[in-house]
Amino acid sequence: MFVPIVRSTLLVAALSLSPAIALRAQATAPRADSTRGRAGRDTLETVVVRATRAGGAAPTSRTTLDRAAIERTYAGQDAPLALLGTTAVTVSSDAGAFSGYSAIRLRGIDQTRLAISVDGVPLNDPEDQVLYFSNVPDFMNSMQSVTVQRGAGASAFGTAPFAGSLSFESLPLATTAPFGEAQLTTGSWGTRRASLEGATGLQGGFAAYARVSGQETEGYRRHSGNRANSAFVSGGWFGARDALKFTGFAGRSRTQLAYYAPGEAELAVDRRANPMSELERDDFHQEMASLQWARALGARATLTTTVYRNGAGGAYDVVVAPDLWNFNLDHRWVGLLSAFTWSRPGLDFATGAHVSGYSRDHYLKVRPDLETRTYDNTGFKREQSAFAKATLTRGAVDWHADLQLRRAEFRYRPTTGTGIGEPTIDWVFLNPRLGLTWRARPAVTLHASLGRVGREPSRSDLFAGADDVDAATAVDVLPLTQVRPERLTDLELGARIDRAAFALGVNLFAMRFHDEIAPIGRIAITGSPLRRNVDRSSRAGVELEGAWRPGAAFTFTANTMWMRARIAEYTDQSSAITFRDVAPLLSPALLANVQGAWHASGGGELTLSARHVGRSFLANDGNAATTTPPFTLVDAGTSVPIGRVVLRLQLQNLLDAKAYASGYTDGSTRYLFPVATRTALATLVLTF
Repeated sequence: MFVPIVRSTLLVAALSLSPAIALRAQATAPRADSTRGRAGRDTLETVVVRATRAGGAAPTSRTTLDRAAIERTYAGQDAPLALLGTTAVTVSSDAGAFSGYSAIRLRGIDQTRLAISVDGVPLNDPEDQVLYFSNVPDFMNSMQSVTVQRGAGASAFGTAPFAGSLSFESLPLATTAPFGEAQLTTGSWGTRRASLEGATGLQGGFAAYARVSGQETEGYRRHSGNRANSAFVSGGWFGARDALKFTGFAGRSRTQLAYYAPGEAELAVDRRANPMSELERDDFHQEMASLQWARALGARATLTTTVYRNGAGGAYDVVVAPDLWNFNLDHRWVGLLSAFTWSRPGLDFATGAHVSGYSRDHYLKVRPDLETRTYDNTGFKREQSAFAKATLTRGAVDWHADLQLRRAEFRYRPTTGTGIGEPTIDWVFLNPRLGLTWRARPAVTLHASLGRVGREPSRSDLFAGADDVDAATAVDVLPLTQVRPERLTDLELGARIDRAAFALGVNLFAMRFHDEIAPIGRIAITGSPLRRNVDRSSRAGVELEGAWRPGAAFTFTANTMWMRARIAEYTDQSSAITFRDVAPLLSPALLANVQGAWHASGGGELTLSARHVGRSFLANDGNAATTTPPFTLVDAGTSVPIGRVVLRLQLQNLLDAKAYASGYTDGSTRYLFPVATRTALATLVLTF
């Protein structure tokens, strides 16, 4: 479904280590041949990922989950839920557990401001600037790693990494050994999943990988279930100087809608309540295909060019009494990107360019008449961008510079006969970033960076949540310059200590926004969160990550974020009251995670983790009566290998605590999205 996600994330879970503080004894992914590293053919396959993802020496605050970390807690849940426990991350699912419409927030900032990519190919929908993870179920099952980078980071293709980025890397064909694997999952709330996947390994220069999956769940909240299936395929030829790789995935999701939350009185009677009707549901599909060609230009340079196509479409039904409205969406998106990398001792350089064209049809029908379109409009988005970045090493210091130039244009073609013309607007952004990394001691590294980045409004921002603009609504939303682009200046200062059995990292951040497009705590009929500009706002805080391995059998990890977030001045339009120096909504001041793991000599594992999420406001008015309560959740898990079979068991919310992942308010009543009560999941993994 394409309904923008209002559910912001407040839920976090057990920590997965950042590579900056990862223990040297950490287990490696079982599918990859780690001895080959980045040498030879692997370099050609992953050059775009490395050109756009912050590397090991980059002065950024980031966490990378490798294949082993992903598999440790994965049972088929939506990608945001698989990132539970990552530093400064909160996530939510409107269904309460496993899947549905899930969302991720980073330092309290929603996912429309995150640059999301797979193998360097952008995934943010150009209109909504978000990826609907429910459209691509079991996505994480085909990923080798994911890096969560916080703050204004390294240049990427597609939307700017305004608050951070999610960089997914699929299984690398050239270095993945042959394998076959079947997975079966069952658990609470009618959750079931089956997947089958396998890779050929490199055979005479050719390699391939494929996966098919089917899953369903009833959802924790009543009639919030989801039936979904998906496929992922990649194949390539790898020569001495050239590599050609195809990657594609497709998914279909049929979801019962739950994007409205119950009020407190309703929750007191039934925590699983869903105010949306059983008639309100959707059916959406999404497909992406890319073809990448990479060529080694001597021993030090590589050129990679990728062409991609992304398509999606479907419909969802919403009750608008006494009728049942049928909203339809259908988009087409094509793009071309190219990256060039060059290195010599003491200098690494990368540059790239990207062009794309996108269009999406929006039309409405009213059941039972599915032949007549009440309105029919189209949004067009074009984008061009280029970047250059370099790292210069002088002694123990790496100097980093990064510059991105980006232009985006939006054009709206209204329903025939509306009489408002075709409004058009374009934006140009110059995003610079400077930083340094100082290896002060063999085990001590310091880093600092300063960056500026700008981002345009989404279509929903421009139209105040409306799905169609006619002569009446045009008075309020035109010209399109009424919503200004938002800009950020971000300062990051960090240090880390990395020893054989102990690691500690600290990062200080200060983010200053101008014209932030901030959520106001209300929802459009389509489910879109409503947002508007606030002149000045800020977020500042500290992130801590730590790990300790006292022996081969035990590992202890923890992370925490403390943040002070403020809006300098906010005027509520409905009451005309102005509030000053208030906390922005859905931005908890405190997040903390801790995990202990016992590793058996035979390969089994037992984990116990806890996560704490502080309260957050439901409106930008500083009213302590309309907040989400703080909560602490405890999870447990075990992994038991039996020959070629591995049995993974997970108990989420072990102590059956009451928790609310997100919510909103009408000024007096709190409407809250509950987190599922005690939940059990069992996954059987058979390797052949």
